[in-house]
Amino acid sequence: MRIARIPAGSGPNAWATLLEARRGANDPLLDLTDADASPRAATSGASPALPPGVHVPDPRGRRRAREAVARYYADRGITVDPDDIVLTASTSEAYAHLFRVLGEPGSVFAAPRPSYPLFEPLAQAEAVGIEPWRLRHDGAWHLDAGSLVASDPRGVIVVQPNHPTGTWLASADLALLEQWCARSGAVLIGDEVFGDFAWQDGVPGAESLLAAPRAVPTVVMSGLSKVCGLPQLKLSWMAVTGPEPAKRELLAALEWVADLFLSVSGPVQEALTDLLAGRHAFQAAVRARVATNLARLDRAVAARPELSRLAADGGWVAILRVPRVRTDEEWSLELLRRGVVVHPGHFYDIEEEAHLVLSLIVEEHVFDAGLTVIEALAVEG
Repeated sequence: MRIARIPAGSGPNAWATLLEARRGANDPLLDLTDADASPRAATSGASPALPPGVHVPDPRGRRRAREAVARYYADRGITVDPDDIVLTASTSEAYAHLFRVLGEPGSVFAAPRPSYPLFEPLAQAEAVGIEPWRLRHDGAWHLDAGSLVASDPRGVIVVQPNHPTGTWLASADLALLEQWCARSGAVLIGDEVFGDFAWQDGVPGAESLLAAPRAVPTVVMSGLSKVCGLPQLKLSWMAVTGPEPAKRELLAALEWVADLFLSVSGPVQEALTDLLAGRHAFQAAVRARVATNLARLDRAVAARPELSRLAADGGWVAILRVPRVRTDEEWSLELLRRGVVVHPGHFYDIEEEAHLVLSLIVEEHVFDAGLTVIEALAVEG
């Protein structure tokens, strides 16, 4: 039997098979892929007690919760009307809603590459397609204007900062995407889940897409998973902006599809004001962890000409270029045999060999020990 919307041949690859075997044998592993923020949140005073509340369904989410999201943006100097916000259980659900509302079977959405491997399976589940627009690296990441070739996309996705490249688009590049949307009648979809995590102040382009008027209908998404390090609480949001009446039409459609699911629990909506108020301690802890691990990585790169780090400005991961004596797949497998877990670059559609993607929010001693193994393997060649 073939289930049409589930990817065929989706069994474990060599990396996953070896990882499962190592874990099954209870082998000690230095996991440099761990990007789960919830343990960090639990130690930063952000562990909530949820009120029981009363079940009062609202397709866009309870007014009080949407007002809490609007205050979150106001704290960042951005004005968002609570009526322009729709709550979802996750950004994955938000993408699914957008694919349902904007697309039909066979429709195309454009998404960045490299980026995290989320868009294609979600699109396949909704019977729509993904065509890439490319980020190219020439010492920094830039939009490859020649890659804007998807035929009549219904939506154009931009991740700010992108994961794993850790980059925001330059204003000229973002303008090209907006022009593409205008020509195609597409919606600009901004994924800003890592938007609070610039590595330093004043990063060019690091403001939200909501910070300035948009020339095309635009949906910006984020949520508790990254903003507060609370993925287990299952609350995200979409904020809609852009010209009237297209904005109103899009909001009405999203409200309709959200009403079919009513997926966000009442208690977490009631607690949202307090949860968002507690984000500052969590985010400060994450920034400190990232800074420490990034400094350790940069010391390794400075000492080892075999290694280099691709420039980035934010997010939770770093891309490490390693010697091409083996592919990034071979690197990841050999490191796994030595007890270190990393992601090979091709997991994120990084085409050039050989790159490893490392989480910067793992504990400092784990990151240091894992990186020591990577350094030793680089010297071995």
